[in-house]
Amino acid sequence: MRVLDIGCAANKMPDAIGIDINPQSQADILHDLNLYPYPIEEGSIDKIYAKHIIEHLDNPRSFLKEIRRVLKPGGTAYIETPHFSCRVAYSEPEHKLFYSYFMFTELLKGIDFKVLLQEITFYKTFRACGIRYLANRFPDTYERFWTYLFPAENVILEIQRPSS
Repeated sequence: MRVLDIGCAANKMPDAIGIDINPQSQADILHDLNLYPYPIEEGSIDKIYAKHIIEHLDNPRSFLKEIRRVLKPGGTAYIETPHFSCRVAYSEPEHKLFYSYFMFTELLKGIDFKVLLQEITFYKTFRACGIRYLANRFPDTYERFWTYLFPAENVILEIQRPSS
């Protein structure tokens, strides 16, 4: 199984191929992630991890298209980014966009992916009160009315390139 860790930084996933722009990272491939295509063969990757990288990129739709290009049919990608209500979303000036649950729905339009999981995650403090269940069951209501009372941590997305 070929695994790609996009934006791996200094903590690359074990046994993965890392790609990052930073020469001090654990990357196997040094590449500016805003430049497409990546130096990776089309349809050659089984699993992609992209944790806390999409918010740094100039064009997230192009990034998702590139993920689709390098994934094998049936391959999956796990993407994680700070939710817009999380203070971490605003802690780095390099963050270019702030993500909601529905941002991925819009970004994926016209790109052939099957959504396996889309979820808002929370800090431990809020998990005990059931907000995770309610926010993911009613994401529009959560983001419209409850998001600043119970700030989220991340938005996660797991997608799959269709087999045919």
